[in-house]
Amino acid sequence: MANPVILAERRKTLRVPVRGVAVLYASGGPLHGMIENLSQGGALVSVASRPNEQELDMELRLADGGGWVEAQILRVEPHGRQWRIAVSFLRADDLLREAIEAAIAAARGAALRRPILVIDENSDRKRDLIARLANRGMTPLAPKTPLEAIDLLTRSQLHVGVCLLAPGFGVPSTDLRAVLTDNFPWVSVAEITDDLDATTHHAINTWYATPIARIAEAVV
Repeated sequence: MANPVILAERRKTLRVPVRGVAVLYASGGPLHGMIENLSQGGALVSVASRPNEQELDMELRLADGGGWVEAQILRVEPHGRQWRIAVSFLRADDLLREAIEAAIAAARGAALRRPILVIDENSDRKRDLIARLANRGMTPLAPKTPLEAIDLLTRSQLHVGVCLLAPGFGVPSTDLRAVLTDNFPWVSVAEITDDLDATTHHAINTWYATPIARIAEAVV
């Protein structure tokens, strides 16, 4: 059995991808941004402007709540038109700690489940593809409507990072692909073809390239 102290330290430093918002209270005014990943001890946040101070107060909002933290800036780097800011938490309130723990638990669960969205109106092909993915240790999710598909993608706790898409499904596949690209940039879209072996192989390889897959080894 693994040393419980080592496991505890791994959980403390385990950095997971999340979708949440952050407000950095800098001397020049509040900076609103997005959380890219976090651990119990720190976070990576993307904002439009660069703060001047090394320590500041932050407010974080996650799927299961949020709270306040005093943070120390460790690194600032440009990223397109944004700035990526890595911070270490100096002090965090209990509500935020609980929300972070819930986010880490959700990410660890998603890494074990390996969810993949399957969108196909061809019921026979979809059923075969679902079986193939399940046999390879993935969790295929098959929405019945475009609205249900969007709902599943919106659930931050599911961490759906791959969507298999075939023509049809109530709207042209090109339109649905555009919706996914514009509104869910963290989701990789792959096409379903009649070569189900190739489709399955490509879907699994795509999932293992997602940020959530990188924590899979840390949860075993």
